[in-house]
Amino acid sequence: MLQKAYEPKEVEQKISKLWQEKHVFKAEIDENKKPYVIVIPPPNITGALHMGHGLNNTLQDTLIRFHRMNGECANWVPGTDHGGIATQNVIEKKLSKEQKLSRHDLGREKFVQTVWDWYKECGNAIYNQFEKMGWALDQSNIRFTMDEDRAKSVYASFKNLWDKKYIYRGKRMINWCVRCSTALSDIEVEHEQHAGKLWHLHYKMEDGSDGIVIATTRPETIFADAAIAVNPKDDRYKNVIGKKVQIPLTGRLIPIIADEAVETDFGTGALKITPAHDPVDYEVGQRHNLEIICVISDKGKMINLPEKYLGIDRDLCRKETVKDLDAAGLLVKEEKYNNAVSTCYRCHSAIEPYLSEQWFVKMDDLARNALKAVENDEVKFHPANWKGPLTNWLKNIQDWCISRQIWWGHRIPVWYCRHCSEKGLTFTTDKQGKEQLSKVSFEDGAKPIVSFTKPVCPHCSSHDTVQDPDVLDTWFSSALWPMSVFGWPEQTKDLKYYYPTSILVTGYEIIYLWVARMIMMGLEFEGKVPFKDVLLNGIVRDKTGKKMSKSLGNVVDPLDLTQKYGADAVRFSLLSQSVLGKDIPYGEESIIGARNFCNKIYNASRFIQMNGEGIEGPLQLPTNPKELCDRWIISRYNGAMKQAADEIKKYNMAAAADTLYHFLWGDFCDWYIELAKQRFEGEGRKEVISILINILYGTLKALHPMMPFITEEIAMSLKKYIKGHKEFLIEEDYPAFNPALEDKTAEAEMALLQGVTGQIRTIRAQFNVPPGLKIKVLLNTPDEKDLAVIRKYQNYITSMAKIETLQTGSDIAKPKQTATGVYGTATVYIPLEGLIDFDKEKARLDKELAVIENGINNRKRMLGNENFVKNAPKEQVEKAKGELEQMLLKAQQIKAAKEDLN
Repeated sequence: MLQKAYEPKEVEQKISKLWQEKHVFKAEIDENKKPYVIVIPPPNITGALHMGHGLNNTLQDTLIRFHRMNGECANWVPGTDHGGIATQNVIEKKLSKEQKLSRHDLGREKFVQTVWDWYKECGNAIYNQFEKMGWALDQSNIRFTMDEDRAKSVYASFKNLWDKKYIYRGKRMINWCVRCSTALSDIEVEHEQHAGKLWHLHYKMEDGSDGIVIATTRPETIFADAAIAVNPKDDRYKNVIGKKVQIPLTGRLIPIIADEAVETDFGTGALKITPAHDPVDYEVGQRHNLEIICVISDKGKMINLPEKYLGIDRDLCRKETVKDLDAAGLLVKEEKYNNAVSTCYRCHSAIEPYLSEQWFVKMDDLARNALKAVENDEVKFHPANWKGPLTNWLKNIQDWCISRQIWWGHRIPVWYCRHCSEKGLTFTTDKQGKEQLSKVSFEDGAKPIVSFTKPVCPHCSSHDTVQDPDVLDTWFSSALWPMSVFGWPEQTKDLKYYYPTSILVTGYEIIYLWVARMIMMGLEFEGKVPFKDVLLNGIVRDKTGKKMSKSLGNVVDPLDLTQKYGADAVRFSLLSQSVLGKDIPYGEESIIGARNFCNKIYNASRFIQMNGEGIEGPLQLPTNPKELCDRWIISRYNGAMKQAADEIKKYNMAAAADTLYHFLWGDFCDWYIELAKQRFEGEGRKEVISILINILYGTLKALHPMMPFITEEIAMSLKKYIKGHKEFLIEEDYPAFNPALEDKTAEAEMALLQGVTGQIRTIRAQFNVPPGLKIKVLLNTPDEKDLAVIRKYQNYITSMAKIETLQTGSDIAKPKQTATGVYGTATVYIPLEGLIDFDKEKARLDKELAVIENGINNRKRMLGNENFVKNAPKEQVEKAKGELEQMLLKAQQIKAAKEDLN
């Protein structure tokens, strides 16, 4: 027997421990079964559980449990990501806070070892948090992007791409984060709207006469100007093309050039060209063979410019430059200007375009193969509208900058002989007095030796070789994840059986960073796409639609919610809002309904158990029940199980959750249990208990992928009644549709009885008739078939609607002062005299209508405001529309009720 009240914390600890002890989630290759495989998007080793994990992993868990219960070999592969930049930042902060040291105080080798020591101690801690959510992950084999097997995969892929000449080292304009001191790829850069300024500066002609006014958002880079560019078709500047102007504050002369890249309607139509600090300017500079002058260092400090500004921060230099331009009479004006600022996706510092020699992967062939696979639907996206953006991105892809100037990560597997590459290598001495390779230049003669381990120089046989100082982009190893987790490049049994995987479940924000690259690498190295389907979940936002952020103070912690409401309630609340292609506005109130659902399931289960005491098991569904409600509930159960399964197969988790919720709460609890109570004594007791327990157990199985803890707990208490049960629900078969159980006639007849009962209940609620007060009802229908059903089963209506007398007929006239309800062919009349105080009821309705109409006017004003509709979050606008619709319906109902009173 279940305990009196459901205690989620106690149950979850007990069940979770059982699952892990019994290795319930361990997958074993079974050639007789179809594999169903998901590789987890590996969380960073420094990460903590957040609502994004909550949604993403609950979706995966639901699919894994569902497919295992459908007879497939379900394998959800766990793992963690080393998170290069993020982890290095975390450990650096930890060192600074606890020991007042920087990584440079430790030196590279000791710092890297410090990170490894930290990882071994607590790098998998997030999986302890995952366990609290009931996610079906086998924690006996957690892969890590930097463990030995994954390191071999990284080297094999690098070597393969190098041999094909896809990997190269070259000097190009890249994105540089001055905070993280590393290069970033184009898709690691975020673009944020920033309220900045546009400064108009005067560049005098060579002879000192009036020259050209240009507009710029970066006045601190004027010292790196190489030209002023105008559009050749711009009549304003045709006479000055080819002449020279003076750079403000320096007097250095630069030419005025013509280039079609200049937009005539931006600013003054004349642009300063700074090839070292802007990618577009760099291209213009290449076309016109302009000088490249760098005035901002990799640390964001000013270099190569007048002494006054040397060494100061770029932001301070901007302020000082503007002040000096104004003092010199060269600042024409400044105006507010909103522009997109590129920021680092990790630390959100402003990105600096930087000309640097880096490692790149040529993407042409890799992207071409991926594009073909996506266009041919070898990979299908859910929602499908993400196919278009990905194909467009693949068609316009840039080469991938894969080198990072940090210490934590996979070292570039390239070495140099100190003798043969002497001119191309630059060494510095660290704080420990050790010599470190700090810079490599192929332009100056560095000769690469690709090797996983320290090699002997193939040119001169020297043992004095040093490794490239850069590490690979974290996404390089992540791109291999669906293969490397199974031991690639070795052709292991796991790889042959489990690859390609079945589905990838991830957030849409990393479709370019990760999803596209996995497709490329899978096709390149295994000749197959790494997954057949991609489910792109939305972002869990706060209830106003804003992205959750610690700085905004709007973060909802899933562990706090599980402590308060239970993991199943958190899971179900997320799944019930998980509509394909939609973000989820989530607040704590979102979970109340799911918590109440858990309690409803538990209390109903305990009630059934109490009333089934003394009955011996096993119990089976009766084959040919006579009672209408028995035939109806079995048919409804059969249909609900099929619909839920169909929706999960289509990844419509919200629809599946809604189906099971309404069946269990509405049909089963609110209707069938209430009708079954009348038969808990006497001959029919065992039959009705058999139906209750078997349908309950089957529904628990269907709910299990979504709500594993409570369903497992209740199911364990029902085992004695269930024939052929398994130890755990995940080992059971998911409820299958049985055509023999379908009874459309019973469903139609019950729908009529429920509809009529619903009209009576609605009227009672509208007129505040006390629930315990027995009432008289007249029911009129001209349909003989409907009338026959109502008369045959009128005890259903009288008991469920608490009716004292029910008069039925085909020609009953409406009495005076009567409330009316209509369902199908049936009209319900409830005489109100003696039930309510008419004057008080009219006053109450008038007051309620006034409140509703005030709300209607407010919503109409809100939605009629163009600024609100245009600028408010989409969720807020949709909410206002929904509220208006509900209020209009409510006003209509109140007016109808007032008519009945008259």
